[in-house]
Amino acid sequence: MRRLTVNDNNTIRSALHDHIVAEILLRDEPLAPDEDLFAAGFDSMSLSRVLVFVEERFGITIPDEEVVVDDIATLERMTEFVAGYLEAK
Repeated sequence: MRRLTVNDNNTIRSALHDHIVAEILLRDEPLAPDEDLFAAGFDSMSLSRVLVFVEERFGITIPDEEVVVDDIATLERMTEFVAGYLEAK
């Protein structure tokens, strides 16, 4: 098991941010790390699209049933959630 560095988390956060803002929320303003994604317009279809993106971008599969809303409610939490899967890879 490899240990992720801060740079890895920054890479994950940046990739998630750019994808969510441009492809899902379709907005010009950046997403704050602690902004509530669901209040910003994120929904279950958005989650499916992010999981596909994560699989394509990072080469890991996260089953829908393993996702807990609280674990992905903000960009920062989602970054930590994805990083945990990458560490276990």
